[in-house]
Amino acid sequence: MEIMQIVAVGIIGTVLSVALKKESPQISIFLGLVTGIVIFLFLADYLGRVISVLSELTNSAGISSRYMNVVLKVVGISYIARFASEISKDAGENAIATKIDLAGKILIAVAAIPVIMALMEMIQNFM
Repeated sequence: MEIMQIVAVGIIGTVLSVALKKESPQISIFLGLVTGIVIFLFLADYLGRVISVLSELTNSAGISSRYMNVVLKVVGISYIARFASEISKDAGENAIATKIDLAGKILIAVAAIPVIMALMEMIQNFM
């Protein structure tokens, strides 16, 4: 089961990170980053499957792939910003983490503009 592998990597990474935190905080932060990347690599295949299913559903429903691309972009920005923010928080850099969160939210708003514009156009057409 993949979840057992992911949990094992997470627990081992956590224990090693905590053990190294007092003696070498830089290595501890790096270890947390590497652990996160390894866990993401475990999930990459599943992420590909989800994207494939969503694309099939979008095509079968007759929805423009443009909108699905926006949704995937928003989800990607959200996950990446959250990951980077958490790494910054683990390093004790809460101010930087807050800026990363803000940047993620702004980029999500920018990425969503095509969908917002399409909704506004649909509303105008109904009126």
